[in-house]
Amino acid sequence: MAKDDVKKVVERYIASGRAEKDVSKKEHYFRMALQLQPKNVHALNNLALLLQQQRKFRDAVNLYEKILSIGVVAKPYPVYYNISICLKNLGNLEGAKTYVNRALGIKPGDEMLLELKEEIEDLLSSAAMGSGPKMTSASPAVGEVYDHWYPPAVSTLVSQIYYADWNDYKYHRGLGETDLHEKVVRDKLEKRIYCCSSCRYFSAGTCRKKGKAGRKVMSDSICKQFVPQKGL
Repeated sequence: MAKDDVKKVVERYIASGRAEKDVSKKEHYFRMALQLQPKNVHALNNLALLLQQQRKFRDAVNLYEKILSIGVVAKPYPVYYNISICLKNLGNLEGAKTYVNRALGIKPGDEMLLELKEEIEDLLSSAAMGSGPKMTSASPAVGEVYDHWYPPAVSTLVSQIYYADWNDYKYHRGLGETDLHEKVVRDKLEKRIYCCSSCRYFSAGTCRKKGKAGRKVMSDSICKQFVPQKGL
C-alpha cells in the first residue's frame, strides 16, 4: 500500500474510533490504526485516553510515554498532565508530582495543573501523617450541573465501606486481606455502578452533601465525596 494510502486509511480508522460509541469498537479502530502506523501520535493518544477512562492506568501510561519517546509533540504538557493523573490513581504520588511539575514548567499558572498539584501534595501530606487521603472534588460554577467522572481512589472507598477507618484498612492491607474488597470496588467503578445515582447524598437529581445541598448533578457522574448507599 502506498504511503499516502496508508495515511488515509489510518486517518479513517482514527475518525471512526472517535465517532464510535461502543468502547470495544473504539479500541479496535485505534489499534487497527496503530497496526499500520505504530508511531501515529493521534492514534496513540486516543487509545491512551480511552484506556485511562476505563481505569487501565498502567496501560495508558505506557502509551503516553511512547508518545513522549517519539519526540514530535511540541507542547507535551497535556501528556504530562494525563500521566500525572494515571500515576496518582496508581498510588505513585511522587511520580505524579514529577509529571505535573513538568507540565507546570511549560504552562505555569494553569489552574487545572495547579489544582492537580495541590491535590497530590495533600495526598502526600496525608500519607506522611499516616491518615487517609484527603477527599476533594472538582467544583462546578454556580448554576452549573455537575457531570464529571472524578471518583475517589479505590483505597479510599474500600477503607470507608469495609473498614473502621484508614488505619484499620492499612493494617489489613498489610496482611494481604483487602484484595477481594478492592476488586469489588474497582469492578463497580468500571461498570459505573458506583456513581451519583447510587450515592447516599443523591436525591431527585441533586446532591445533598453538606456544602453542596441542592446542587444539580447528573446521575451517572461521580465526585471525590461519593459514598455508596447501604447495601451497594
